[in-house]
Amino acid sequence: MRNSVANEIKKLAQTDKRLFVISGDAGLGVWDDFKDSEQFINTGVNEQLDIGFGAGMSLMGHKVIYYNIAPFVIMRPYEFIRNDICYQELPMILIGTGSGITYAPAGVTHYVVEDIALASTMPNLDIFSPADPIEAVACLQYAYQSKKPSYIRIAKNGEDIIHTKSIDITKPIFLHKTDSKNILILHGSIADEVTTILDIVDINIVSMPMLTSDFDWNDFLNDFDKIFTLEEHFINGGLGTLLRDKVDKKIHKFGLKNEYIHTIGNRNYLREYYEIDGKSIGNKIKGIIHG
Repeated sequence: MRNSVANEIKKLAQTDKRLFVISGDAGLGVWDDFKDSEQFINTGVNEQLDIGFGAGMSLMGHKVIYYNIAPFVIMRPYEFIRNDICYQELPMILIGTGSGITYAPAGVTHYVVEDIALASTMPNLDIFSPADPIEAVACLQYAYQSKKPSYIRIAKNGEDIIHTKSIDITKPIFLHKTDSKNILILHGSIADEVTTILDIVDINIVSMPMLTSDFDWNDFLNDFDKIFTLEEHFINGGLGTLLRDKVDKKIHKFGLKNEYIHTIGNRNYLREYYEIDGKSIGNKIKGIIHG
């Protein structure tokens, strides 16, 4: 995802001289062929400055993209995003890499498992969590055309391409469609657990890249009996919580337990430890459906 998004940004910059990338001293390998451009600014490890600087440029008519590791995009400069960007409704794009526990085992300072909960408290901010490079580029293109501020959380690099045709990121995108009356809604790189889930239980599975879409969920979910959500995010405050506020049906939520992660291991190990891996989720869904 990371490289696909960066390449799309570079392509946009060729024809739009208003576009500037601000890096918080991150992703330098990704930007090696762009960092000498006048449209690339590395302000160093200074996240509050990055946001304030970008807001000022945005007020002057520039299209600004702030790129950093996700905890340093949405958490550390939270107040500046709230006051400088969202309050003024500036169309700045925030891109955070390493969504969820992508950076395991770097530790809690580099995990971003509460960012959706934080971002959703800010009015005017659109939130995106793409599942593959195709969704990631589509989210960037949407945010680039938008007049609202945007936050795009992406994993890292090397994710499989899921989609082979054009997609609408404002609506649920079917990853697997079946006659089942049950549905699993997910977002982000946890989509790579889909194959394992389907080995255990046959269920409709959709990806929802734009978490703040005005999509009519009540109408969409009306024909489904059991509704599940899955995310590499705290179980409270993520997509499952947002959906519970929008629909009249029960939502079965799967996500990370709301606790500091002290367990050491790579991403797959932590998914198994917190039982959000495909095998655990498939068995849980099967038990609920037949229980």
